[in-house]
Amino acid sequence: MDSFSPIPNHTGFTARDLSMDRPGTLKGGAFAKISPGGGGPLSPHRHAHAHLFIVTRGTVSVMLDGEERTVHKYESQLVPGGVLHAVWNRNAEPAEILGLTLEASSSPTSSI
Repeated sequence: MDSFSPIPNHTGFTARDLSMDRPGTLKGGAFAKISPGGGGPLSPHRHAHAHLFIVTRGTVSVMLDGEERTVHKYESQLVPGGVLHAVWNRNAEPAEILGLTLEASSSPTSSI
């Protein structure tokens, strides 16, 4: 399936699930397309699991506990579990990311 769907509490942000065939450190993931000015969630959030965001097109801004980090094409940003975060495209061109959800116990404490 090649269809991307809107994500609740996000704007200009569509995604499709990454196929998963067995449990492990990698808990899930999605491919996401973020329109210029889009992103989310609208209010930053936190949860126990970690995310690894890999930018495959464009540039995104990742908010981590109030600090904004710019992540370019072919770069990644780890968001450890428990960290307040959101992802936004502050550019004029669309962005695409691969977002991986990682088990909390395997989450390093520093970014990649």
